[in-house]
Amino acid sequence: MRRVIVFALAIAVVAALATAGLPGLRRAIAQPGGTPPPAQAPPSASSSAGRCGVCHPGERVQFERSSHSQEGVRCVSCHGGNDRSLEQGVAHGAGFTGRPKRTDIPRQCASCHSDHERMRPYNLPVDQLALYQTSGHGRRLAQGDTRVAVCSDCHGAHDVLPPTDPASRVFRVNLPKTCLGCHGDSARLARTGRATDDSRTYLSSVHAHELLDRGNPRAPTCVSCHGVHGAAPPGAGDVDKVCGHCHTAERRYFAAGPHRDGMVKAGLPECVSCHGNHAIGAAQPQRLASVCARCHGAQSVQATLGGRMWTEYQAAASQIEQAAALVTTADRVPIQTEDYRARLEEARTYLREALPAAHAVQEQTVAGLTVRARAVGAEVASEIYGKLGHLQARKVGLVVFWFYLALTVVVLRRLQSRAARKR
Repeated sequence: MRRVIVFALAIAVVAALATAGLPGLRRAIAQPGGTPPPAQAPPSASSSAGRCGVCHPGERVQFERSSHSQEGVRCVSCHGGNDRSLEQGVAHGAGFTGRPKRTDIPRQCASCHSDHERMRPYNLPVDQLALYQTSGHGRRLAQGDTRVAVCSDCHGAHDVLPPTDPASRVFRVNLPKTCLGCHGDSARLARTGRATDDSRTYLSSVHAHELLDRGNPRAPTCVSCHGVHGAAPPGAGDVDKVCGHCHTAERRYFAAGPHRDGMVKAGLPECVSCHGNHAIGAAQPQRLASVCARCHGAQSVQATLGGRMWTEYQAAASQIEQAAALVTTADRVPIQTEDYRARLEEARTYLREALPAAHAVQEQTVAGLTVRARAVGAEVASEIYGKLGHLQARKVGLVVFWFYLALTVVVLRRLQSRAARKR
């Protein structure tokens, strides 16, 4: 009887463990020829990845975080097949495309993004494929070069995010890194027939400093100058238009001067001939004294003109600095200086305008601004000198007054003492 009870308990324990889902125990108790226990139910196909994620978990995680997943796009929307089956033959049937050919990716993306009805709710443009085909990337792809960038290289494949998402490859701050993934790779460029590319020097530019270090959202990125889907280097005759998107005053003065037409006729790119293309530095007024000599020669009339403009600029800047130092001195007296500070800011505005005006290469235009800046600085300095001189005179007068007052008191006391002794 005792043996029967022990045997029954053993069977119950084994059955309980088997029901709990221990795979090895299930195999151990399965009898040859018997019916195996039922397999666990397959994962739900309700997610955007369907059951594709069972075999492709990494892609599933990326895709379910993407903007496509949030908008009802599924794996089969791009890859075809059946995402509701765990049978590979079924899942990879019905027009299944595994890894799309690089030459097919732009048109595959355009199957949705060129559809007016699909893009209207998102207010997205539908001409991106047409623009891409005009770009350097698109033209080389059409010639059979599959090493150029296609949509997935910039936007990602499964992890596509909107450009407003900081995690997106095309988020404004991330764009230089994305573009330099190809254009900063010298080995890759050599394989495409381009031995050098100085685009990496962008990282040392004032533009990159503003964007990456100071977080200035208006600072230009690669696409600001080269375009987005229709990316291409601007040609001579168009460079000033590209730079003029931001530098409006510089372009206005440049167009009024002799350089624009001359450089276009000579086939020289306008702005970059003096400022460079990617490694653009901050504005340096002292370059007025040297930059003209690069093309015209150190002893040329043009180099002399540049030197005079630099002298005028330097004199105005020095006058403003002198006046600003006097304002600081007046603050310590104290003297009311709010009006003087406002006038100095006006002078600095004239001086800042003088640098764009130098693009016209007309001395009278630059002098008209530097003279006004210098005059305002001189007026402020003169008025503060006057007030400080007046205060100094008052101080001297007060010293003399108190000296004579003290002297009078001393004399009166001595006279009183003498009178007392005589009595």
